[in-house]
Parts: sequence; structure tokens; C-alpha cells
Amino acid sequence: MKIAIAAALVLAAGAAQAGGPVVVAEDPVVAAPAAAGTPDFDWTGFYVGVSATSGTLNDGTSDFGSSGFGLQAGYLRDLGGFVLGGELAVAKGDYGDDAPAADWDAARLKLIGGYGAGRVLPYAFVGMTRYDVNQTPAYSDTLMNYGLGARVALGAAGKVVVGLEYLVEKKDGFDEAFDFDNREVALRIDYRF
Repeated sequence: MKIAIAAALVLAAGAAQAGGPVVVAEDPVVAAPAAAGTPDFDWTGFYVGVSATSGTLNDGTSDFGSSGFGLQAGYLRDLGGFVLGGELAVAKGDYGDDAPAADWDAARLKLIGGYGAGRVLPYAFVGMTRYDVNQTPAYSDTLMNYGLGARVALGAAGKVVVGLEYLVEKKDGFDEAFDFDNREVALRIDYRF
């Protein structure tokens, strides 16, 4: 009988050591999904617009004040901060009282590169211009254009864009007649599709 009691005690002690205390696992902590941030403004798309210009043309000897209006159409591609695009613009104007018998028109092709800072787009451009001075005699030539600008998208959808642009066109021997230095500031309003 003593052997049976001793065997029972040994089995009970072994069972107590093997089982040990029972640990209850805690429920896993599930992290809440991060709130979706407001997406950055995307400048990608076509646009058309109008502009009003004011500037000065220097022919190597005199300055002529100029003013005019224009139409522009283009396409921008937002590459995640860097914005690249192209624009075709036509403009027409005159030299006011400085040259009442003359007016001008221009067709401009521009390559645009800028930084998309949300709804603000500062940019630079370079391109070619076909510029005509309409007078007697008339002058016409092709020359390089370049400059800087900034655009701001308005409204909830950002479809209307206002902008300010500074343009320079220069050429020695314009139409083999005179040196040409044209500088313009344009106030622009565009509509994005």
C-alpha cells in the first residue's frame, strides 16, 4: 500500500511540474488605418486661355512701348513635383503713340518646366517666336524666347488658373535691319480640362 501511495504522489508531482501555470494570450492590437491625406494637386491636362501683355521693344536706338492680347493653348504633365509641358500662343498688339503707324503679331512655341507646389506652379520656359512688325516697310523674323512665370489654380476643382509671365525675345540683325530686344509681362487666365 505504501508503494501505491508513493507512486500516486510521484505521478501527481510530475503532472504539476509539466503543466505549470496557464497563461492567457492577450487579444492582438490592430492599428487603425492611417487617414488618407489630401492628394497633391495634379497639373496634368490640356488648357486654353487668354492673356493681356505690356512691354517694351528696343530696336537698338529707341524704346517703343507695346501692349496687346493673346490666346494660348497647351498641355502639362505632372511627374510628381516636376511639371513639364508645351504651349502654342498667338498674340497681337501695337506700339501706341510711340509708333502709331505700326503694330505687331507673334506666334510662340514654348517648352515649359516647373515645380508643382500644390496649386502654385512656378516655371521657366524656352522656345521659338515668329514675330512680325507690320508697318511700311514690314519686318519679320524667327527668334528665341525665354522667361519665367507663375500660375495659381483657383476654386475647389482648380479648373481656372491665373498667372503672370515675363518673356524676353532678342536677336541681333532682326530681318537684317535692326537689333531687336522685346520684353513683355503677361497677365494670363487659363481654363484646364
